[in-house]
Amino acid sequence: MIILVLNSGSSSLKYKLFNMPDEELLSSGLIENIGDAHKKSVFTYKNLPHEKIKGETDCKDHRHAVELVFDALTETTSGFLKNLKEISAIGHRVVHGKDIFTGPAVVSEDSLAEMKKLTELAPLHMPVNIACIEECIKILPGVLQVAHFDTSYYTGMPEFSSLYPVPYDWHKKYSVRRYGFHGISYQYVNETASLLLKKPLSELKLISTHLGNGASITAFSQGRVLDTSMGFTPLEGLMMGTRAGYFDPAVIPYLISKTGFSLEDIIKKLNNESGLTAISGIGRDMRSIIDASREGNTRAQLAFDMFVHTLRKYIGAYFFSLGGADAIIFTGGIGENSPEVREAVFENLAPLGLAIDEKANRSIKREKTGFINTETGKTKILVIPANEELMIARETYKTAS
Repeated sequence: MIILVLNSGSSSLKYKLFNMPDEELLSSGLIENIGDAHKKSVFTYKNLPHEKIKGETDCKDHRHAVELVFDALTETTSGFLKNLKEISAIGHRVVHGKDIFTGPAVVSEDSLAEMKKLTELAPLHMPVNIACIEECIKILPGVLQVAHFDTSYYTGMPEFSSLYPVPYDWHKKYSVRRYGFHGISYQYVNETASLLLKKPLSELKLISTHLGNGASITAFSQGRVLDTSMGFTPLEGLMMGTRAGYFDPAVIPYLISKTGFSLEDIIKKLNNESGLTAISGIGRDMRSIIDASREGNTRAQLAFDMFVHTLRKYIGAYFFSLGGADAIIFTGGIGENSPEVREAVFENLAPLGLAIDEKANRSIKREKTGFINTETGKTKILVIPANEELMIARETYKTAS
């Protein structure tokens, strides 16, 4: 069965084509800078057995991006598919399912209408997630489409960690609670960790970090999520590429009175103009921030230090809440590819049984999986490359079968 997986971000679209249930990867690609008025879109893709193709393109929006993906899959000389009708099902990553979607959902008029009601909860992602689904329905009517929600992994999280300490009727009337995100990524890395540790998930205590432009951390205990850093929206928690993370809400009315900004202006700045971008002054890319800090850029160094400090605080809190951990896992662009961040996180923690092997740490990058803890470390430290698309393909195959 040929299954296409679409993973749409606010300005990107990643895809993978699988032959299931063999989990054979047939084609993959990424379109970046979608709709960016200042940068050309870049489309990188590979149809096996051909070489990778990379080039600039004009891509005005995510609907257009879906068209480019289908064109690449059926391209005359190097396309993998002769006809789009060879695709049996399409799996989509959707960021927010609120308490409406607690598992994968077959896309229908009714389910799509429910998804559209949730756009205010994740305004950067939900509109583009929905646009990709609608474009696929338009191009391939009748093909099974399955939505997979980042939030559904947190179904069953205990109330003591999922509820906020606010008036209780806010939860009952307005569904205000911590929903959590990156759930598809955590499902994949936790299941992979279980295999590597040779223990069932029901017996494991894990602290998993997904570190990229969006960053979060999740505590997992004996088969369920105990706690997670992102909340009602993806804005809460760790310092991120452009998001503030944890932030005192009392600052908002103060800024409104001092600056004349509207509430919408400030929320936009907290989502799009904060985090690493705001503090470093040179953007959100951790590699550039590390390079600049080595050259003496004090703001870049401050951004790095703040990112690491916040991450250490959360790891410490979750380690204590769990009563220790079998493993701490790093995934996501920064988590997988920044040995500098991983090294800084565990600095001076050897007395707690948390220590990394410098050589192993430096050798793990570029989609490599491995242990980076010292032999004497009590807690295993793992780097596992994210593979949300494979997780979505597995779940889509189950739905289609």
